[in-house]
Amino acid sequence: MPDYTTYTFDDFVLDDRFQQWVLKNAPADQVFWNEWLQINPDKVDLVLAARQFVSQMQQAQEELSDEELASEVARIRVNRQKAQDLNELQPLQQHQPPAHFMSWARIAAAITLVVGLGTLAFFYWRTPTTPLAVYQHKVEQQAGTLQEIQNTTNASQLVRLPDGSRVTLYKGSRVSFPRTFTARQREVFLVGEAFFDVVRRPKQPFMVYTSQLTTQVLGTSFTVRAYPDDKEAKVIVRTGKVSVFKTPPGGELGDLGGSEPAIILTPNQQATFQANDRLLERSLVALPEPITSPAGEPQVLAFEHTPVVSVFKKLETAYGIVINYDVDLLTGCELTAEFGAESLFEKLDLICRATNSTYEVIDAQIVIHSKGCR
Repeated sequence: MPDYTTYTFDDFVLDDRFQQWVLKNAPADQVFWNEWLQINPDKVDLVLAARQFVSQMQQAQEELSDEELASEVARIRVNRQKAQDLNELQPLQQHQPPAHFMSWARIAAAITLVVGLGTLAFFYWRTPTTPLAVYQHKVEQQAGTLQEIQNTTNASQLVRLPDGSRVTLYKGSRVSFPRTFTARQREVFLVGEAFFDVVRRPKQPFMVYTSQLTTQVLGTSFTVRAYPDDKEAKVIVRTGKVSVFKTPPGGELGDLGGSEPAIILTPNQQATFQANDRLLERSLVALPEPITSPAGEPQVLAFEHTPVVSVFKKLETAYGIVINYDVDLLTGCELTAEFGAESLFEKLDLICRATNSTYEVIDAQIVIHSKGCR
C-alpha cells in the first residue's frame, strides 16, 4: 500500500483507490479514508481539495472524445511510470512531477478511465462522514452563493450577517453564509465555535449547520461549539429558545426528517452531542447567568422576611430556569438575605441551608426537596 502521507495533490487525484472512494464511496473505502483522516488531520484540506477536483472532472468526462481519452490516458500512464522509475533510482532526491503531468486534460482523462461508464456513481456517492468533509460537501453544493470567513487570529472576530445578526467567531473557526438570505430561511454553516446574536424574524427561521447538529431559532443568542477533532458538540443558549436536531448518519446537513424529535433549549440550558454513541442530552450550563441583566454584571437581589416561594420565583425570572418545589411544604419559610456576585448554585446552597432543604438538577430543571418550615 502506498504511503499516502507523502502524497501531493496530483498523487491523490491519480490514485486508483482514492478515485474509487470519491466516485463510488463503497463502505470499505469510507472506513479506510475516514480512519486515515482521523490519524492525519493535517491532510484534511489537501484531501478535500483533491476530492472536489476528482468529482468535478468526472462531470466533465463527456467533453473528451474517445480518441482524446485513449491518447491522454496512454501518455499519462507512461509519464507516471517514468517518474516512478526515476524516483527509485534517486531515492534521496524529492520527486517532483514534470509540469505537463499536471495537465488538466490528462488528469481528466485518467479520472475518466477509472470511472468508465460510472457517471451514475457520481450522483449516488454519499455525503462524506468526517466533520470537515461533511461541512465542505455542503458548502460545495452551494458553490458560488456562499462567502466564507475564517478566523486565523488569536482573538475572537465579529462577523455581521446580511440580516443584521452578529456572529462572534472564535479562534480557528470558520463560518459560511449566503450574501443574501432567502425569504424562507437563513442558513449558516459552521466549523468550530461561535456565539450568535440573531435578529428575531418569526417567518424566517435561522439555521446553523454543523456536521453533527442543526440548530434552529427565530431570534435569540446562543453558542455553537463543534470542532472537527472533538468527540462532542454543544449548543448553549443564552437567551430565547432553540431547537437542536441530530444530523442523521449518512444524511445531509439540515435533514430534519429523522425519526428522533428535537431537543428544545431555553436560557442557561445546553445540548451535548456525544459522537461515539450519538447521544444528544439536555442539561444546565455549568454556571448559569442572569438573563435580566447584562452578561458579566452581577444582579443584586435583596430579600427581607420574604416568603421563600417568592424568592424561587425571582430566581426563575432572573435565570430563565424552571425551579420545581412543593408550595404547601414551603409555606411559612422566609428568607432574609442579599445576593450579588454569587453563582446560582451558591445562592441555592444558602437558601436551602436557611430553610432546611436540598436541591438537585434533573433534566435541566432544579428540584427542591424540603420538609417544610411550619
